Amino acid sequence: MLKRAKKLYEKYKKTNITVEDLKKAGKLKNNLGAVASKFGLLVRMLQADKRGEFKIPTMDKVKIIGAIIYVISTIDAVPDILPIIGFGDDIGVVAYVISKLGSLISEYEKFELQKKREEKDRNVDWDNLRVVNED
Repeated sequence: MLKRAKKLYEKYKKTNITVEDLKKAGKLKNNLGAVASKFGLLVRMLQADKRGEFKIPTMDKVKIIGAIIYVISTIDAVPDILPIIGFGDDIGVVAYVISKLGSLISEYEKFELQKKREEKDRNVDWDNLRVVNED
């Protein structure tokens, strides 16, 4: 397993996933059924890492980038244009990555929750105890 992980790391370590790739991944997540919400979380997690807000260990980042590239790639084990089964392999890849990143995903979910709380706190006028901006 370690050999395979190193090989995967070497293959993807120089891959520069773009903002456009992340946007495309966000649009495609609805095709991923039960793993769609977690795939969206992986995309947000990678965006937070790129902004320097949340640190993802290198090998975990490789897994996430690999899953995103697989989903957005036009070259697929099962072509996505096939009805119903076309996204089955994408779902399998994403589910596998999610299963390997359980604790990191939990950590990121806590990070997102804390960030939302902090943003909400900034929108409260504490002197008058009223919400100034609900967005």
